[in-house]
This record gives sequence, C-alpha cells and structure tokens, in this order.
Amino acid sequence: MIDTNNPLQHQTAYDWIGGEPRVRELVARFYDLMDLEPKLTTLRSVHGSNLDEARERLFLFLTGWLGGPQLYIEKHGHPKLRARHLPFKIGVTERDQWVACMAQAMREIGVPDALYERLLPSFYNTADWMRNQDDAVEGMPQMPTPQGIFSPEKKQKLHAITEQYGVEGV
Repeated sequence: MIDTNNPLQHQTAYDWIGGEPRVRELVARFYDLMDLEPKLTTLRSVHGSNLDEARERLFLFLTGWLGGPQLYIEKHGHPKLRARHLPFKIGVTERDQWVACMAQAMREIGVPDALYERLLPSFYNTADWMRNQDDAVEGMPQMPTPQGIFSPEKKQKLHAITEQYGVEGV
C-alpha cells in the first residue's frame, strides 16, 4: 500500500496526492467551497452560473500539471492558461480568493503537509500570472518564477492570503 505521507514513494505530485480519485476530490471540494463560502463570492461570480465545465477542465488540467496523464492537452490542446483566462476579470481579489479556496480544499481533503507546502506556492504563482487587471499596489503580474524559487515577499503575501481567508498556511 502507498503511504501518501511519504514523499519518497512518489515520482510525481500526481502519485503523491493519490492519483485520479484524489485529484477529482480536490477539484470537487474546490468548486464546492467556491459555491458555499460567502468569503469567495467575488471568485464565484467570475465563473458563471454552471460550474460543470470548469470542474472538468480543472480536473483535466491538474491531472497533467501534477505529473499525471496529459488529459487536458489530449482533449483541448495546449492549455494557454493566460490566454484562456483573458476574457475574465482577474485581479488581486480573484487571485487571492482562488489561492485561498485551493488551500482550503487541499487542507480539507487531507493533502499531506509536505505536498501542500510545495503546491501552494506554485498555485500562487500560477494564479498571480492569470491576473489581467492592473493593481495600484501590485501592478501587473510578472512571469512566474522558476519552480523552487519563491521569494520571501511572495511567501509573506501567500501567508497573508491564507491568514485573511482563515486557512492554515505554509
């Protein structure tokens, strides 16, 4: 039996999280939280009335992003994340709520702490890169930093987001 708390048993984050059923569980909890939590209403409003397509696309994308089968690419081609998100108003609030929602979903489904601590900064970088609204304080987003490099300023910002939304942070 695979111990999901032992990172030495896993070649990819997809394996570590528990494969397809756990990615589906993460995505389901993410969108359930978005629907249920009043603190996430700005994020929810960006997604339209029906979340079914968004749920499926995030599942397909995360499966490949975490190192599993490239289901999204097989079905839809290259993700082109930023381009696909340009029609939606994504500012600092939407980024922060997306990150907080994903953090809470990971905590609630029991993603191992070591994996959570690796994934959350990557989720933050990706969510920040999706911003397409100028912000007086943060300006426009910058390209995500190479994997493994997460500045103290970004770590502090991520901590502030999880604290603001009441999620146990990194």
